[in-house]
Amino acid sequence: MTCEANIYLDHAAGTFVLPEVQEQINKILNDEVVNPSSIHARGRLTAALLDSARQDTAGVIGAKPGEIIFTSGGTEANNLAIFGLAHAQKNKGKHILSCQTEHPSVLASLKQLENEGFRVSYLSTNSHGEIDLDNLAASISDETILISLMWINNETGLIHPIEEIGGIAKDHDIRFHCDAVQALGHIPIQTDKLPVDALTFSGHKIGAPAGIGVLYLRKGIVLQHQSYGGNQENNLRAGTQNVIGAQSFSRAAQYFQDHFEMNKNKFQTQMTGLREKLKRIPGIQFNRGGSLYSDHILNCSFQQVDGEALFIRLDMRKIAVSNGSACSSGSQAPSHVLTSLGMEESLAQASLRISLGINTSESEIEQFCKELNSIINSIKSAL
Repeated sequence: MTCEANIYLDHAAGTFVLPEVQEQINKILNDEVVNPSSIHARGRLTAALLDSARQDTAGVIGAKPGEIIFTSGGTEANNLAIFGLAHAQKNKGKHILSCQTEHPSVLASLKQLENEGFRVSYLSTNSHGEIDLDNLAASISDETILISLMWINNETGLIHPIEEIGGIAKDHDIRFHCDAVQALGHIPIQTDKLPVDALTFSGHKIGAPAGIGVLYLRKGIVLQHQSYGGNQENNLRAGTQNVIGAQSFSRAAQYFQDHFEMNKNKFQTQMTGLREKLKRIPGIQFNRGGSLYSDHILNCSFQQVDGEALFIRLDMRKIAVSNGSACSSGSQAPSHVLTSLGMEESLAQASLRISLGINTSESEIEQFCKELNSIINSIKSAL
């Protein structure tokens, strides 16, 4: 299938499968993998592939192999962490702390827990989405059992101070779950030095195919399983494991670790250039002003521009960007992240999330900025 988009700047939604991963997939397919739970020789060979993927993934993030749980993606990993940690501690309390700027898979899980009788407090933020750590500490009660906050916001790129948040949780003996889907490959992660109990990752953000995710669960942390059947994944996630996906994830994670500094420098340079070029567009507003942002995500809005017209014209010119989480696509509804930060709906609708990948070229950025400037001027001239 030929890609329709000539310019692809939506890597935060899903990036391209790495050549190294494709090579690994082809190799495994030639090995004819079977069910890793089977006790015959071919099953044992497949189980060995699963074990090596678990070990390699653990090595990348400084974890133990037994702390790695393979899932179908970031959404399932978030669900398993949130429901599993909450249900395991409901006799201790039913109060949870989170934020309205979280990913839809986290917010929907919390909503369901509220339906079950849990109480969720959504921490207030400033206009950039930053959390007041003093307010976080003051919001903790004797009933608080879980804090769930993401590392890098998937729409704005804002980086939360996870070490400080984790320290507060640890001081109060509260479980801390972090959605790290956008962080892997962009922030060094060493779980043996990080005060978190659970981290979630997604393969298609780092160059593995969609359909594979990881939940890191610190050894000794009790989690109630949410699926029933076999006793796979330490009896925490029933079902035959996706061995090809697990191998893909581990290979992609290893690639990003091996090329971390090179990619970091590239993203910094390209983000600086992108912002300088976009500044020339009249009426643009960069939706960042907090202390720290990832260099692979930029969110911006356009004054007096119809959001629907903007996206139609971008798509007509075969430019792939988004206006929020891909999990909320299918409508022109404004980003829940931007509106929760106090942005008017009309301006939130005329907002773009531009996200860079390791394949992004300087010419791609240059052409995008030219096309976007032309589109904005065309829309405004028609008013």
